Amino acid sequence: MVDLCLPYVKSVNSNLHRYFNMKNILIIIAFLITVFPGKAQQLSIEQLWGKGFESAQQRQKATQVSIQEEQLNVRRSERFPIIYGDVNLQRNLIIPTTPVPAIAFDPNAQEGAIIPLKFSTKWNAKAGLQLEWDLFNPTQRQQRAEDELNLQRARIESQQDYTDWKKNATLAYASVVLATQQYQSSLQDSAIYAEILTTTALRYESGRISSEENRLAQQELERKIITMYQAWQVLQESNAELANYVLTDSIRFLSSDITEIQRLVGNGSDSSYTQQLIEIDRKVAEVQLKGIKRQLLPTLSLNGYLGSQFFSNDFNIVDKDSWYGHSFTNVALKIPITAYFSNGASIRKAGLQEKIYRLQLEEEISKENNDRLKKNAKVQFFQKQRIGLQKILELAERNKNEKRSAYDAGRILISDLNKAYSEFLKAQQDVLQAEYDLLEAQLL
Repeated sequence: MVDLCLPYVKSVNSNLHRYFNMKNILIIIAFLITVFPGKAQQLSIEQLWGKGFESAQQRQKATQVSIQEEQLNVRRSERFPIIYGDVNLQRNLIIPTTPVPAIAFDPNAQEGAIIPLKFSTKWNAKAGLQLEWDLFNPTQRQQRAEDELNLQRARIESQQDYTDWKKNATLAYASVVLATQQYQSSLQDSAIYAEILTTTALRYESGRISSEENRLAQQELERKIITMYQAWQVLQESNAELANYVLTDSIRFLSSDITEIQRLVGNGSDSSYTQQLIEIDRKVAEVQLKGIKRQLLPTLSLNGYLGSQFFSNDFNIVDKDSWYGHSFTNVALKIPITAYFSNGASIRKAGLQEKIYRLQLEEEISKENNDRLKKNAKVQFFQKQRIGLQKILELAERNKNEKRSAYDAGRILISDLNKAYSEFLKAQQDVLQAEYDLLEAQLL
């Protein structure tokens, strides 16, 4: 369990020189690790993953999915007829005159004589219901198929975005866990060496060691304090990075250790989003190719009207005698002709585009197979490396303890002890780095 009480740790840093007493410093370290865990808000790695769906980027992707779902619903609704009210009121400022043969009205009229007639009134209007219905439209199937594929694309992109977020958030979480361990080790190392420095000072005052050896011990303590400050800086930066994925103000503990994180991650995700997106592009190109070919098919539509028309020289639309019933239905068949000659280039272009996506898909499959082999090799290497570094750490700790006993007995110089402690601290850092490298390889 990792404690995130960073403000308290900072105050410990600034006053470390005042706490050279070993007992006091060990109490501080114990406090950092176990401070009231039952009353503080904890965050496990699984809880962190659950918060990924609340991120702004993921909400945007979810909205894009909803938009595509509604677009598909709109496209499906186009299968139903369109019915709307049609109301029109018109004032004819100039009534058009149409010449007609006079013989149509007067059998005795001279041959070729015409009579100008007005076939309208000053006011006319119409009101009714209009029906438009595509019984067969060759482009509708293509449009619906493209919308369905775009919906699949939006869902895949949403999953891809969450997977990327989860990977980065997991690394940020693990960085805090490992940086905290590194800081605690550095703090403990500084505290223990402060006790060694006390022993060294007593020996110097009694004349048992030289001033040079005493100065070497003081220099080594300063180096360890600097190392501790560096570890603290890394911890601060890691905590700031984690804040990009979750609000850390109310979080006191990270309850998952690096072993649990690696176990839950396993070998990462086998989902190939790039491959899936290329496949979507290929299917879209295939649908478009079929759509271009279907443009050669005729379009069949049904139109209808049910209403009344108004004709009068007086503006009196409530006069029932001026309204005349009007209704019709028709079936229209639209047969393409020029498309038979002009669509050849479009068909070839769409076919080539679909071929490009097929080739890209083959290349991506080959690339991902190679990447999977590389990933497995990396994971196996880092697992073996971690085992080896843990053995080195155990040996370094044993050597450090032996050197400490030898120094306390006055059998070795401070430089030999410093070397043993440095090797132990380096071994600790190597193990922590190996843990991070293994997790990073698992997430590839």
